[in-house]
Amino acid sequence: MEASRSSLAGFTESGSIDPETKRAIERMRFAPETEADFRTYYLERSLPRARWATAIYLALVVVVTAINMRGGMAPLSSSLLEPIYLLRLGVSCPALIMILAAAVFPSLQRHYQWIAGSAVVVTGVSVMVISAIAAANGIPQFQMGDVLVIVYATLFLGLLSRAVIVVGGALTISFVAISTYFGIAVQDVMFASSVIFATTLMSVLSALRVERLARATYIETRMLNEIAERDGLSGLYNRRMFDMLTSRLWLQAQRNMESLQVILLDIDHFKAYNDLYGHQAGDNCIRQVAAILARAARRPFDFCARYGGEEFALVLYAPSGVDPAAIPEQIRRETLALAIPHAHSGAAKFLTVSIGSALAGPGTKRSLAGLIQTADEALYRAKQLGRNQVLHVDSSQTDTPTGAFKVFAFK
Repeated sequence: MEASRSSLAGFTESGSIDPETKRAIERMRFAPETEADFRTYYLERSLPRARWATAIYLALVVVVTAINMRGGMAPLSSSLLEPIYLLRLGVSCPALIMILAAAVFPSLQRHYQWIAGSAVVVTGVSVMVISAIAAANGIPQFQMGDVLVIVYATLFLGLLSRAVIVVGGALTISFVAISTYFGIAVQDVMFASSVIFATTLMSVLSALRVERLARATYIETRMLNEIAERDGLSGLYNRRMFDMLTSRLWLQAQRNMESLQVILLDIDHFKAYNDLYGHQAGDNCIRQVAAILARAARRPFDFCARYGGEEFALVLYAPSGVDPAAIPEQIRRETLALAIPHAHSGAAKFLTVSIGSALAGPGTKRSLAGLIQTADEALYRAKQLGRNQVLHVDSSQTDTPTGAFKVFAFK
């Protein structure tokens, strides 16, 4: 849940894809973290197509074999039919079932690329052996099965481009080797190989085009999600995302018996600053304070958001350290260290912030709304006491009703 604006890398300020990301799309490779996310996205989009295509292919193999067993392959002797049936039912069908299983079961989907790639090569080789047996015995039309398996392997399984190239190349080379081994006439091998090669080339180019478009769509979708989730000025999450992410972390903290800390921050006398220095200077202040908060949200589940106007929120999951006021105090000091002049502050000659913090420990009786309200009241009290300071409500006080500051003991 990184809250910094770096998550928008890949997009220009105008919202278009930047040149470096365009080159990554053309190279079919993103940075490691983005690449892993894209592969998950691509797999989720490809699996439905892979399931129905594999199911149809499997049914076709079974139906054709049943028809053949009833006399549909009369020109071949029974001694040749037996290995053909064995290849179909003992090799192709199990391999197709393995692909289908990898596309259906989540435990296998993590390894889908290499399972599907390996299984489809096994399927293709068995189909090509069957085609070679048929062609060697005067039934060359069975070579249409080779074309079918190549189209299926390269266009319907959702394999990534590198896997598509490897699989397509392996099937093409296998076809030539198998045809030669079975003594198919040279002219027939050359003709059939040209058809197989052309089919493989067109299918691979189509697969590359599909993946390139998927990568561009992924980047554009990610950009739209970032726009919907982020505050445009600060680059932090917006209020809607704050509500959603905080609810998730609260439930997770309750399940795992962890604590959750909510820190609310307000820029002191911000309206006076805007009136004196102008809105552009005010916007720059918001960006600089947001950058300090983003650095504080350095662990995986920590995040920060622009809560509203000049108010920000930082949520820490299972905060470490003995002093929960340490991070808020560090934020206050770093803001003061920016040395942004503020002649109308009343709290200091530089820009300052007031911070309210509340922490709910495991088993707390306080609700999430109560935790946020407690932090909000601590922030309000910090302003009342002169601003430019941190007030933290200890977890031992989380049972205290909100709106009762007179009985709170602040740190």
